[in-house]
Amino acid sequence: MALESYRTAGEEPLGARDRDTLLRGLADLALLPSSLVSPQERSILDSMLATLVARLDPRMRARLADRLSQHVDTPRELAMALALDEDMEIARPLLAEGQTLKGGDLIHVAREGLAAHREVLAGRKDLPSAVSDVLIEMGDAGLICKLLENRTSQLSCRAVETLARRSAAEPELQAPVLARPELTVRLAQLMFWWVPAELRLEILNRFTVERRHIHSAMEGVLDGQGTGDSVLDAALSQVRRPRPIDKQRLARLLSAQGADREELLPAGLAAETGLRPETMFRILNDHGGEPLAVFAKAVSMNRKEFGDLIVAAVDMRRGGLPTKKDLERIGTLFDTISTDRADLALRAWDAALANEIVAAGFTVAEA
Repeated sequence: MALESYRTAGEEPLGARDRDTLLRGLADLALLPSSLVSPQERSILDSMLATLVARLDPRMRARLADRLSQHVDTPRELAMALALDEDMEIARPLLAEGQTLKGGDLIHVAREGLAAHREVLAGRKDLPSAVSDVLIEMGDAGLICKLLENRTSQLSCRAVETLARRSAAEPELQAPVLARPELTVRLAQLMFWWVPAELRLEILNRFTVERRHIHSAMEGVLDGQGTGDSVLDAALSQVRRPRPIDKQRLARLLSAQGADREELLPAGLAAETGLRPETMFRILNDHGGEPLAVFAKAVSMNRKEFGDLIVAAVDMRRGGLPTKKDLERIGTLFDTISTDRADLALRAWDAALANEIVAAGFTVAEA
């Protein structure tokens, strides 16, 4: 039954002007300080106003939403009703900065509101990670980029992992994800394989480090020998000192010919450097060339040996000859990156690939 029917017999209905005056008066009650209204009275007013607020004209709703956004202790049901208003001029003040709305309220708006509501939320200061998770789940790349560019938004570990992996198929996410402080070395080095050359160099500059303090602290503990535990050895490889490759064996591997070279070269280099064959195969088959430069520097190759490695890799994959510009770029990388930083990147790639293989194994087993 319509609200207009609830009137005493004989009463005349309010005129439009009187009704607006009544509604404005009721709206003003929402702004009364808590010291003047008991919690029970506030609850009654809150529920009533949340029901009636849609009857206010847009200008009045916008004024009320703006005033509510400036206070912490305001009626939450009313604030939620205004935050979900389809007119974004009304909803924006509460979504962008209203302190009345808590994490659960913001999640509800993110799930039930319009795309425009989620866009405003993505720019909200100090956005909780639980709300960010919902925006990432429901949003497109444009919305996620806005969220990532909001430096005060909080991201969960799960969100960072999800976005790092999504960036393989959505290149527009790559630079914003790399700019986030929550991104770990592991995820950055995982992204290395699908980002363009300029972002690869950024990853190698920002997500590698000289490990001198670790090496000093672990002196005498990490003697270069394996432990017999493959998982432990894989973890320790990321903190051990770089180990130069045997130059005579390297020369034989790079000069070897024959039909089985495509298998022997990655397997031989992997065995000599303690890498997984899959990692070495990926390095040799990458057409960008940066992985070759990193590998060569990590195992202490000289410039000539690095050149021989490039030739061997091109021969093995039967194509993909690098351009002069490519050679200059990867040559500069080889000259500028330190052996220790290169080794860290190399071991991080190997560990990341190992994790992917293990995860894929679990997925197959569960299927």
